[in-house]
Amino acid sequence: MKIGMRTIKTSIAVTISISLGYALNLNSPFFAGVAAIIAMQGNLVDSYRMGRDRILGTMLGAAIGLLCSFISIGNPIIIGIGIIVVIYLCNKLNWTKSISIATIVFISIIMNVEKGQELHYSLNRILDTMVGIVVAVIVNFVISPPLTKNKIHEASLKIIDDFSKALRTIILKKEPDTDKEYLTNIENELEIINKEYPILIKEMNIKLYRKGLGDINLEHSMVLLKKLYNNLTILAEMGSNLNVNIENSNIINSKYNMNVEGTDELSDLDIVYNYHLKNSLELLLELRNIFKLSV
Repeated sequence: MKIGMRTIKTSIAVTISISLGYALNLNSPFFAGVAAIIAMQGNLVDSYRMGRDRILGTMLGAAIGLLCSFISIGNPIIIGIGIIVVIYLCNKLNWTKSISIATIVFISIIMNVEKGQELHYSLNRILDTMVGIVVAVIVNFVISPPLTKNKIHEASLKIIDDFSKALRTIILKKEPDTDKEYLTNIENELEIINKEYPILIKEMNIKLYRKGLGDINLEHSMVLLKKLYNNLTILAEMGSNLNVNIENSNIINSKYNMNVEGTDELSDLDIVYNYHLKNSLELLLELRNIFKLSV
């Protein structure tokens, strides 16, 4: 089983965070390591937002913990009231994703701080967390960054290749194709693109890069991919041994290096078939031009 890059980067981030914790003489480098693990996400948007949420939650939890520790350290009733205050403020500030870490830091401070060390301990909790988060985000950005635009680009290239293979299968088939496995593969790849696209938009919103895929109009290419899938689905359902008209046969033979004989003697079903076949051929060619692929 291969060790993934995220695993390696998490290990690097934890090592650096704990080392910095020792170097800065922080009370508990453990918290820096935990923060680094949590902030190391599979994409840069989640890494950035997880880090931001954890910092906000840590600061709020530390502040409430500090205030409550001046009242009574380790008092269960004070702790219960403090938890209510922390959760209420997180909801009021719309920091819902910070609630868990805020409550954990709050409890950590009020349960473990020593009398007279309240401020020092609270500041250390904040520093511990910030060290881990900053290190994890930097490591994730610098070492093999998981850019969503690269994932979508790779998925798009693969799906275009699968479209080409599917079109060849449909055109050349002589027997009914019952399993249509190629459609399942294409559906899976379209699902990946649909899943990653919103993340790409978020990455663009936080200015990770100015354009989605360089000079490629990603939104337009996604529309073409879906149109091509719809046309291929119809072709796959129409059966085998349908006649190809001369116009489509010329495109197929010249652009796809196939030997398909064309005819003008077409049934009504042949006409419908050729309509969707022409759409598919044109859409595939347009996609290949967009992604600068040879036919």
